[in-house]
Amino acid sequence: MPPGRRGKRGKKAPMESAGSSIDALPDGVLQHILGFLPAWDAVRTSVLARRWRDLWMFATGLRIIGNDDDDREALRESVDHLLLTRGIAPLETCELRFDSIANEFSGGDVIRVNLWFRHAIRCQVRVLRLVFTQPGQHFDLQVLHLISRHLMELELVSVEVKESFLNLLGCPALEQLAAEDCDLSLVKRILSVSLKRLSITSCIFSESFRTRIHTPSLVSLLLDDNWCNSPVLESMQSFVDASIRVVNESVDSCEHCDSGNCNSCNGIIHGNSNCILLEGLSKAKNLALIADSKTFIFRMDLKRCPTFSKLKTLLLSDYWCVALDLDAITCILKNSPFLEKLTLELCFKGSDHKMEMKGSYIPEQETTAISEHLKIIVVKCDVVDEKVYKVLKLLSTFNIRELQVRRKTLGA
Repeated sequence: MPPGRRGKRGKKAPMESAGSSIDALPDGVLQHILGFLPAWDAVRTSVLARRWRDLWMFATGLRIIGNDDDDREALRESVDHLLLTRGIAPLETCELRFDSIANEFSGGDVIRVNLWFRHAIRCQVRVLRLVFTQPGQHFDLQVLHLISRHLMELELVSVEVKESFLNLLGCPALEQLAAEDCDLSLVKRILSVSLKRLSITSCIFSESFRTRIHTPSLVSLLLDDNWCNSPVLESMQSFVDASIRVVNESVDSCEHCDSGNCNSCNGIIHGNSNCILLEGLSKAKNLALIADSKTFIFRMDLKRCPTFSKLKTLLLSDYWCVALDLDAITCILKNSPFLEKLTLELCFKGSDHKMEMKGSYIPEQETTAISEHLKIIVVKCDVVDEKVYKVLKLLSTFNIRELQVRRKTLGA
């Protein structure tokens, strides 16, 4: 049928091509879209039309990705040329990501990646990620001091940093720091007055000293699966959420500490005059305390247990009922005057609990040992064994009753 004759359906408007549709967007929008592409794909758009020739140079994001099948020398030359061509146009996001190609990095390659990292800082980048995915190795980040008035988020994966790198006073806008599988063994202090969210997971701290974390504006903290000495948490008045998990690969562990009769760790516990973790967590509103067996850091801190003056929800792991005696739970409850919800996970690590018991606190005039605000108590377990029975008996002494048992079904 000829284009002009469509029967009763009338004329159909001509379809705009994909190119003409996207060309209607202003340059700023196109530069933002290009920022989500890997750098090489963004550069390739320069051949689309004359207008696109230089757009990639001002893309708000720069994503340099080194894959296994890339040639190291070609990668190095390409990135150098790309950065030289785009100059120091401002960046919202910069991601430098390398997989096992980093295993073949020479000393010159390491220096070059460090220069790329510094170049991103010069471009006033707001979100900066340096990620290495090769297992068992750490990239040597040779930047001694990080100084940027614009940087707001920093993510490091499999990176070794220098002693003063995490002194972040030179980054007054930085609000989020995430370190995963990093070597922090040289870092004596993590210092920031602006940081609000801090995540340190699977990292290595020093064996000879404790790193001190001074971040008074911190709102959210995650410490999980870290090795060697647990860090010292200094006072954080703005705390809202914290999740702490101490593993038995840390220095704060002992093969015999669960027995309570080990002279070695007992000497450390009673000889220590400082609170390592709990004092810094005392202003949190939501708190999860998890530890593997054979660790004694919480046992040590409970000798000087602070008052959790803002705590509303608390999760305690199996460790608190197995490695420690029930006095540990009692101590926490007595020092949490505004606690509203308590969750006890009495199941094995990695287990998807099969039973859940919920109860409530019935305040009585003669019982003022724990928070009168406590409304919900949840006990998660696989089976009701002797360990669970002892916990339930303890809870009953606090007038926590009316526990209802719910068996968890698949998909629940």
